[in-house]
Amino acid sequence: MSARSNDPANHPPQFVFEMIAAQATRHFLSDAFFVEDVAADYAQRFEDLYSIEHLEEDLLQAIDRMITFIGSVKVSDVDLLLLSFIWYTANYERHDVKRNKKPFFGNPLKGRQREIARVYNTAVALKAFAYGMGSNKVPVKPTEWKPEDEVEFAPIFTRLFPPPAEEDAKA
Repeated sequence: MSARSNDPANHPPQFVFEMIAAQATRHFLSDAFFVEDVAADYAQRFEDLYSIEHLEEDLLQAIDRMITFIGSVKVSDVDLLLLSFIWYTANYERHDVKRNKKPFFGNPLKGRQREIARVYNTAVALKAFAYGMGSNKVPVKPTEWKPEDEVEFAPIFTRLFPPPAEEDAKA
């Protein structure tokens, strides 16, 4: 474990946690893994960037809340919803405010104090996005968008969407 991950003020910012939770939910829904294994895997992916204390437990709760919400509404394409949520979260602070990915001072990916309500806030953000998407109030992921296009947030996206292993690429 790196020294950076021991800092209690070095947790992922809320929007980064939301992207991690959405991708972990996609992973859980698309593969035959236990939810505990998925949460542990995603927590470990960010070990060298952020403090992962409580991250695994919070991811478990966030995945549960996301799946509960998705199961309570009619969603024709869950994968599109979650990918669009990740894209939207990386690119927008609100439906009409684009995210400043290159501020003059500071770094938007810099670790922060852990928000106690980050799981709840993530569930609320997904719910608001889903309803906004259904009523055409928020933009949906462009068809040509690829995670590797997010160069400003490469440290996050390379962990969320790692390249396939060589043996997978040959198959």
